[in-house]
Amino acid sequence: MAIVLGLAACTHNDYMPNVVQITPSGTPSAPAPVSIQKSFTLIAVEDGYTGQFTAQTIVGKCWVVQSPITTSGAWIVVPQGATCSSDRDVEQIQVKDTENHSAVTYIRSE
Repeated sequence: MAIVLGLAACTHNDYMPNVVQITPSGTPSAPAPVSIQKSFTLIAVEDGYTGQFTAQTIVGKCWVVQSPITTSGAWIVVPQGATCSSDRDVEQIQVKDTENHSAVTYIRSE
């Protein structure tokens, strides 16, 4: 019993195993606004996970995840000049872990 209580005391109250959290975080109804004038850093974390992640644009052509696409959770995402416009396009970037848990963030070009 003491071991179980000790482990529970070490787990923070918002522990979310198997949930990939992405920054910037956008939803279909509230996409994350990102300037098309410069690149941004995409960050992924998952409680209790220490493996690699992959990232890719799954909808849209403006934002490109730079190589390597497999990392411990951080990528540079750059706009592709000729395909980007200021028409507030919304694109989707997906991040997956090696256990096939995934999350999608919605990015609105500004």
